[in-house]
Amino acid sequence: MTTTTLRMWADVLCPWCWMGHRRLARAIAESGVPARVEHRSFLLSPEGPGPLRRRIAEVATGEWGMSAAEWGRRRDRIEQAGRADGLRIRMDTAWALDSRPAHRVLKLVAARGLDETEAWEAMFAAHLRDNLDVADWKVLAELETGLKRDEVLALAESADYTAEVLADHQEGQSRGVRSVPTVAWGNHTAAGARSVAELVEFVQSAAKAAA
Repeated sequence: MTTTTLRMWADVLCPWCWMGHRRLARAIAESGVPARVEHRSFLLSPEGPGPLRRRIAEVATGEWGMSAAEWGRRRDRIEQAGRADGLRIRMDTAWALDSRPAHRVLKLVAARGLDETEAWEAMFAAHLRDNLDVADWKVLAELETGLKRDEVLALAESADYTAEVLADHQEGQSRGVRSVPTVAWGNHTAAGARSVAELVEFVQSAAKAAA
């Protein structure tokens, strides 16, 4: 059976993307379809978070204009949904940051032919579970992405993969991607926090159309 190639746009800052990452892996396993995922970068904050170093809870109740109660309800909904997928997500103390360095590291992982799924998992966990600063190259160099520490630090001194990250983002926009995660095959997309069952159906439909 031919392997079906899916594309997934995501940002490492996005808790729903971590859940989508897990759910898509489960869906592929349950679908009985040989499938692989090509990861695409999407920047929820293309211009970065600004010069001030702040936690997400502070941004939500300041820049986003949410009351403490509104933010609390959103935070609880996200964290409860994450637990259902076996994920520990801590939203209040996650950093508002520029995710481009993290995406550049993930592009290098792909270029080296390393395990992209595991690298994305490590990046999500670092940001959303451990609340590390994944815009800090020294932090990125210590993550278990399959890359050597010196490779990551050398990347920081170059502009390598900057254009590729932006190209992914722009491709997503041109395809109408407005929310992540978004999984695509051909002109068909499954956007947002889809269930495993919905993703199984999507994978199977893609494989059937490709046959």
